Amino acid sequence: MRFLTLILLIFGAAPLAAQSVALNEDFSGAFPPTGWIQVKLGPNNSGWVGGGRAWHEDFAGGNTENYLVSPPLNLTTYTQAFLHFEGETNYATYLANHPTSVGDGVSNVEVTTDGGTTWTVLWTDTSQASFDTYAPTLDLSAYAGQNNVQVAFYFYGTFAQEWWIDNVIVDDQPVPVLATATNPNNGHPYFLLGQADFDTAKAKAIELGGSLVSIDSASENAWLVTTFGNFGGTQRNLMLGLNDATLEGTFTWDSGEALTYTNWAVGEPNNGAGGEDYVQIIAGGEWNDFVGEGSNAVIEISQPTIRSTALVAGQVGTITVSGMRVGAEVILVFSTNGNGPYDGRYGILEVDPDLITPRFPAISGGFNFSTYIPSGLSGSTLWGQGVQFNPDGSNELTAPFVTSIQ
Repeated sequence: MRFLTLILLIFGAAPLAAQSVALNEDFSGAFPPTGWIQVKLGPNNSGWVGGGRAWHEDFAGGNTENYLVSPPLNLTTYTQAFLHFEGETNYATYLANHPTSVGDGVSNVEVTTDGGTTWTVLWTDTSQASFDTYAPTLDLSAYAGQNNVQVAFYFYGTFAQEWWIDNVIVDDQPVPVLATATNPNNGHPYFLLGQADFDTAKAKAIELGGSLVSIDSASENAWLVTTFGNFGGTQRNLMLGLNDATLEGTFTWDSGEALTYTNWAVGEPNNGAGGEDYVQIIAGGEWNDFVGEGSNAVIEISQPTIRSTALVAGQVGTITVSGMRVGAEVILVFSTNGNGPYDGRYGILEVDPDLITPRFPAISGGFNFSTYIPSGLSGSTLWGQGVQFNPDGSNELTAPFVTSIQ
């Protein structure tokens, strides 16, 4: 019980490290949004307009030059920062750097830290085809730790390129979470990510305590399409956890679940020109295989999990619970006595209880705490498990946890 006594004496809980967001604008309200400004420099008075997205329409008659500028951002607590946005260019041949350009148009993303006296170009639109959408992630880490950082969308042209942008996010994550929702049919939380390749999305899923989504029914497929397929008013292809990257033609779920349901479009999967090892939901809810890039991945949290930093006797270690449902609470059970089984009031635990914590609320899908590991526990094994209490009154066990104390 020494472990129990000491850990309760110095127990210090903290919120789970979560996505820090400095800016999140979807242009769904009044335009320009609060804190945003337009700076019009050219003789043509056309500019940005709203209506569910920020849109700079095509025009004629004299050149236009203007900035759509964000509010000042405070990044003083950030160690890294990223700008994400979604966009589309029409009349792309009017861009100055188009291979067959018929215009002098420039569409840039720029940043300033001095109120607009000087600007630094972060990104230049190099679209070669009209109506293609894009969702770049721009590294703002050079501005992490600074205050009064502003980003702007700069438009210049004598003729008529057309540009729209949406879902502008500045946060501390290379891949943004665009939306979250809980499926009422299974109680699982789901996360819609910004565009990412399969490996990057998989790493994000692990970070959140889940996996790329697996689908076991037509109702789940339909719910995903309804919930995320037109998020923000944009039709989105949704990347799943299904792939045949290991063995061509043999599709498996990345979560390890059995493949019991599919909804392939006619002629799919066809492996295209080769290398189409991944699967996405396309318009209408059908599936096709693709190369695993340029799609919005969906993450599913099916079971909360516990993990830890390396635990060293005589030092502070951190234990984290992730993958919790929205509104849930959790108690944690730890022991250095053995791995059970223990038949308790919430089911059969795979741990022989030594420490049972109070209930902790889910914060951004999880909870973590740091604690001093007594020096006498060097060489011991720590077993653990959690009990999640769901808002609907049900409860469920986390996956068991075991680690060595160095």
